Amino acid sequence: MKKNKLLKLVTAFTLAFFIFACQAGKDNREYYESHSSDSHNTEKHDDTHLIETKKEEPVVEETKKEEPVVEETKKEEPVVEETKKEELVVEETKKEELVVEETKKEEPVIEEKKVSYEEYLSSIDSIIDPGNVSWPRTILINEKEILISDKPERLATISLGHDEILFGITDSSQIVATTSFAQEEGSNIQTKSEGLPTISSDPETIIAQDPDIVFADPYASAELIDALEDFGITVIQTQLNNSIEGRKNDVWLMSYITGNLENAKSLVDIIDTNIQSLDNLVNDQQDPKKKVITLSWWDAYWTAGSGSTEDSIIQLAGAINLSADNDVESNSTIDKELLISMNPEIILITQSVQWGGKDFYDDLLTDDSLSSIQAIKNEEVYMVNPNWWGTLSYWNIKGSEQLAKILFNVEEIEGFGDF
Repeated sequence: MKKNKLLKLVTAFTLAFFIFACQAGKDNREYYESHSSDSHNTEKHDDTHLIETKKEEPVVEETKKEEPVVEETKKEEPVVEETKKEELVVEETKKEELVVEETKKEEPVIEEKKVSYEEYLSSIDSIIDPGNVSWPRTILINEKEILISDKPERLATISLGHDEILFGITDSSQIVATTSFAQEEGSNIQTKSEGLPTISSDPETIIAQDPDIVFADPYASAELIDALEDFGITVIQTQLNNSIEGRKNDVWLMSYITGNLENAKSLVDIIDTNIQSLDNLVNDQQDPKKKVITLSWWDAYWTAGSGSTEDSIIQLAGAINLSADNDVESNSTIDKELLISMNPEIILITQSVQWGGKDFYDDLLTDDSLSSIQAIKNEEVYMVNPNWWGTLSYWNIKGSEQLAKILFNVEEIEGFGDF
């Protein structure tokens, strides 16, 4: 009985083991098939990827082949940049060559300026070496050589004519004092000289301004000049001229002394232009020249004859100076009989209102003994600007302009400019 139970137990155990073994084998087979399938799929996927990769490889290869081109382009960029730099250098070189060329072209102009200065200066006896426009400079005044070592910084004058010339070639940055006449009402340079100290023939007023150079006319006393020179002040005493060329020479001499040649050239150009404008107007006239005299009253009749400032003004305006034609020289007195016999067509009163000019004008017109004179009968008596007619500078060309307007009945003269 016991044997039968044991046999049944062994048989059952063996059967169970067999079943278990069969089941395990099945599981192993499914596991293996499952993994084999995955592996196969993976291999297919990898193969596809590999094929695509192989297809893309030529593109990668072409890209790799193109990279050197890019690299070469990059290498070429600096060459382009260098080319641009070289072009700029060439361009700058061309510009410099043009500048050099222009400079070469301008050199003769500079030389002409030097020649022109010497040309103007050579006509002035007081300038020892007209070709020397550098410093120091030497001039000859009253048979005495004066050395000017450098451009003077402080200038003064004791002559109104010198004042007017100075303000035509420089300004208050170099001029430290003027005559009182320069700053009077109606002066030709009133505005330009306004506010500057005024000096007189008293040496103390001049010394107080500490000038390097003082310009004086021939009427300055020897005592005054000695006193100034004792203080180390250079005094230049010159006679101002009446003629047209003389006026310009005065400008050139003072500009040479003061170091203002360029400004003198500009001023002389204006003077020449104004003179040419007057000449053009006069030459256009067909009528005979009118006979003119100047008159003023200082206890007698005064008129301007040959060699006077007024004489040059009248001639430049295109009229005849009747006093000069009647042998009157310089500024002289005449009697009433000579005045009547000259019978001027135009009378010019050169006396200022402040000094009785208007009263004299009225007396002429109301004096019955003078009523036969053409100028009085035809009301051709004029009061003119004494600052233009009495000055010894280029400003008297304005007197010629004023007379020309009277003679030819014009309000403006073409091309005539102010100073």
